[in-house]
Amino acid sequence: MGVMLIYTSVDLFCKYAQHTTMANIKVEMVDELPLPAITFCNLSPYKRSALNPDAVMDHYLLTISRMTDFVPSVDYSHPAYSALLRPLPDGWLHNVSFSVMDLFYACVNTANQRMDCNEVLVPTITDIGLCYTFNSHHQNGTYNPLTTSIIGSVKSFAFYIRVNQSEYVYSDNLAAGMKVIVHDPKETPDTNRGFFASPGFSVYASLYLTKYKYFTVSLPVYGGRYCLDTQHQDSRNPLNYHDNYSFYACIRECKYRYLVKLCGCQAPTDTGPERTCTFQEYANCYRNASRGEYINNITFQQTCNCDSPCEFNVYETSASNAYFPSQLNELFLMNAGFTNLRTDYLEVRFFFDTLSFLNVEYLPEYSIETIIATLGGQMGIFLGASLLTLSELVEFVLMAGLVACRKFMKRRQS
Repeated sequence: MGVMLIYTSVDLFCKYAQHTTMANIKVEMVDELPLPAITFCNLSPYKRSALNPDAVMDHYLLTISRMTDFVPSVDYSHPAYSALLRPLPDGWLHNVSFSVMDLFYACVNTANQRMDCNEVLVPTITDIGLCYTFNSHHQNGTYNPLTTSIIGSVKSFAFYIRVNQSEYVYSDNLAAGMKVIVHDPKETPDTNRGFFASPGFSVYASLYLTKYKYFTVSLPVYGGRYCLDTQHQDSRNPLNYHDNYSFYACIRECKYRYLVKLCGCQAPTDTGPERTCTFQEYANCYRNASRGEYINNITFQQTCNCDSPCEFNVYETSASNAYFPSQLNELFLMNAGFTNLRTDYLEVRFFFDTLSFLNVEYLPEYSIETIIATLGGQMGIFLGASLLTLSELVEFVLMAGLVACRKFMKRRQS
């Protein structure tokens, strides 16, 4: 029985050393919920009339689009393509992208009141182009989080969008519409996530909030890595080009450092201080490396040391579609002067189904208190003893030692 006690005790301490965690998951009901940030990106990265492409530029755009296999490569040594070797001017991306007024013709809040789209949508540079974010922490220079106590799709935040297909250019996307990314207002939009909204449809996006929290800041919490306590008053943002820390923002900066070092320039969609690549440098180095060499360089990616925050929120969406507009509304809108409704216009609505969120807390599976309690139980099972018995045993050993010492001292004195 003593052997079993030793075995289970060693196993218990080994599990404690592994710093395993357990998830405490519960649904919490609240009176109101914080709204997410919503980022809209047109699937055409540039506006044709603003870019004003000639035959050379059209050929270049084709070679970096999904149509690249159907067109000959660009001969940059030919004098006709000399413009592609010139550096891009400052603010080039903003000058050739769609504006808020190009894309949004109405923004409506939960009270069915129209908002000024220019005020509630903030330009956001992402790795797929210039996008626009609702409820951004950059709005008005300060972040005042919006909340809602209204549920259901009837009274929802609605955005009426025109994608302007006549202004599209060749790009990686063969489709028309909007990429919509729902994220925490303090985080950089992750363009790998989100859903697509197509013209001619009304998209109803139901929102779900999950709050994550790790309580083991000083111990490894996932995959042997630590979390970063961004909520602590003394915490410092380790990133250089993002106002707030997030896992995706950290990965994006790490990738930026790698590509700038390799190519000597940055993409127009980067926010760093380096020189912007020419069209040739972007096509031959930056773009190819970001999709090939960087992805395959696992060794470098492991040096990024991007930890997840100890507390973060995740917004998920469940989207469904309906025909937009209905035939009756289409006739009315056409009489009001709207054209190309099925090919250019769409509606996107956002709402919560319930005033609740999922709270996920990761706690240490084994703590000092747990080990003491478990060890006491093991002693009771295998030895019929308890911590009280152990203390009595220690007391007996000390008293026996004291008596032996006294006898030894008396013998020496005699």
